[in-house]
Amino acid sequence: MCGIAGIFDPSGRLDSIGAMTAIQRHRGPDDEGYLFLNSGSGQWVQAGGPDTPPAIGLENWDRAPTSGCDLALASRRLAILDLSVAGHMPMSRDGGRLWIVHNGEVYNYRDIRDELKALGHHFESDTDTEVILAAYQQWGTGCLQYFNGMFSFALWDSHRRQLFCARDRFGVKPFYYFWRNGIFVFGSELKSVLAHPLISRRPDDTRIYDYLLVGRSDHTEKTFFDGVVALPQAHFLLLQPARRQISVHRWWDLKINPALDAGCNEEQASSDFVSLLEDAVRLRLRSDVPIGSCLSGGLDSSSIVMLANRLLLNSGAFGHHTIGDRQKTFTARNHSPEIDEFQYSHLVVERTGAEENIVYPSGERFWQEARRFVWHMDEPVDSTSQYPQWNVMRLARERGVTVLLDGQGGDEVLAGYYAYWPHYLNQLRHQAGARRLFREMWNVSRVGGRPARDIVYQDFVEKLPWRLRQILCALRPFRAGPGQGGSGLKDWQVNPEFLRRFEDRAWRPAGPVGARGLAGVLHDDIASNNLPKLLRFEDRSSMAFSLETRLPFLDYRLVEYVFSLPLSCRIRNGWNKWILRRSLDGLLPKEISWRRSKLGFPVPERDWLIAGASFVRQTLQGAAKDWAAAYVKSSVIEETVMRPDAELVETPGLWRLVNLMLWFEVFIGSPLDAQVKPAFAAEGNK
Repeated sequence: MCGIAGIFDPSGRLDSIGAMTAIQRHRGPDDEGYLFLNSGSGQWVQAGGPDTPPAIGLENWDRAPTSGCDLALASRRLAILDLSVAGHMPMSRDGGRLWIVHNGEVYNYRDIRDELKALGHHFESDTDTEVILAAYQQWGTGCLQYFNGMFSFALWDSHRRQLFCARDRFGVKPFYYFWRNGIFVFGSELKSVLAHPLISRRPDDTRIYDYLLVGRSDHTEKTFFDGVVALPQAHFLLLQPARRQISVHRWWDLKINPALDAGCNEEQASSDFVSLLEDAVRLRLRSDVPIGSCLSGGLDSSSIVMLANRLLLNSGAFGHHTIGDRQKTFTARNHSPEIDEFQYSHLVVERTGAEENIVYPSGERFWQEARRFVWHMDEPVDSTSQYPQWNVMRLARERGVTVLLDGQGGDEVLAGYYAYWPHYLNQLRHQAGARRLFREMWNVSRVGGRPARDIVYQDFVEKLPWRLRQILCALRPFRAGPGQGGSGLKDWQVNPEFLRRFEDRAWRPAGPVGARGLAGVLHDDIASNNLPKLLRFEDRSSMAFSLETRLPFLDYRLVEYVFSLPLSCRIRNGWNKWILRRSLDGLLPKEISWRRSKLGFPVPERDWLIAGASFVRQTLQGAAKDWAAAYVKSSVIEETVMRPDAELVETPGLWRLVNLMLWFEVFIGSPLDAQVKPAFAAEGNK
């Protein structure tokens, strides 16, 4: 796991690479490395920095002889596999004709390495990065099809004189870039790209509208910064310096089976599913540093902990782990009993004998480090519910763990959110008839955490025009679904000019009636509507504390298999995640495998907002007030500030507004370097 950065500039202005790399030191405190290269001649110079191991013997990057160079690649390394200097990046192959900077893990690298050895390749390290280089040497850009993992990388090929940049199937690992007038700048985090002086910090108003009013983020390649974009998941980019051009290509897509229940052998499907999930966990236990697991008490994280425990007890050595190793689990608790899941997480701990580690996130500490939280996230987040995950990551690092398994992705793959029920019932209504529809509505009401009447009401409301939906939801709110976010601003709060600019942009999820059905909705949530933003939260929260998270439910083999099955393997008799519940019924405690409630990452947000009311008022009246006036009526902000605490926290969209204004303060309102280095960057590993 690492932070990577790079610049191609025909005029040779590469000196910003140091700042771009330093600002993401938290992603890789173990090593740093630089490559300066002439894209025409192929001549290159390696360099190091303050964190480069002395044994490598590289001169500091700012003293390296870089005259004539037009391409710079840089890496910050968090050592996970082969902790020796053999894992130093940028890494080369073929006598310096191939170079790579890599962020992430290719979990099946040993299998690929064995195949490549049989084809005559030799290796000098036990890293997955060297395997990527050799795979590219053998198969070109087609090497991506062999990789099972989470990754983003930039690979320079002197033979073809091109830079090959790629991102994994689901976009678990980030890759941002800027391209203008023949200049290409990239980095693992937006703040790294922004450290280049050519790039302005002008906000993208389209993204701000989507966030404030619609509740969407990370749903497009555009970012909150105008001109800086994300390389989409499952895409690669080719930069050809001689032609001064880039091209972007999709290299994988997820195929779906839209059928309700045709052609599924339930017994075989359950067996195949658990085998794939267990193998996904097995691959993600490969590490040369200590591994732990996030444990919320929900179905997904509990399943991972139980399977990891079985593997660790019975299946031999996995890098740092050996037979009989005791797992470490990390759980965020709440002092509010109604949103505390400890009764479930502790059942898993008792069943496995794991070492239980617990943290109680507090509203007081949240406001103390709110600006640091915003800085690490790069872009605004939906709600304060991302903060418990932040605390879990910090606790794991404090307890000596460098890698965490987590259950992210299970809900999108297995239809775990309540908001999927209207789509499913709608598909039943059109494809299976009234009798089946009403039977399933009864099952949902009997089994689940939401009455059928609420599901029907939400389905009805989502088909209405945007303005009318706002009115009805103010009278009777319902839980927001994937991609909709939490509470957004209302029309009466918004600057009329800003509202007019985007009045045709209001977004409503497409109904599932048609060929794609609920499976199509799930596909879109994985590709754009929901999962990308959750993966950003996961990446930034973990990397803020120099921690790697691994997500077994996003093993592409498992995802492809589930999407090849009919919907009845996901939803049956009122239960969602049916195939997971059934296949692990004998392994999980029944209180979890057949658990009805779902909380996610709950926090008592209203209490936290009241506790932070003075901070909220200061923010609304602070440095970003003039920026906010372009989006929100100044009179609304003034009236909001004057309200008593209890009324203040009932303001629609309050968190989003506060988060956006903090984001303006941190990223837009003053020079980035002067602002972040003293307050945040030095704290990355604490």
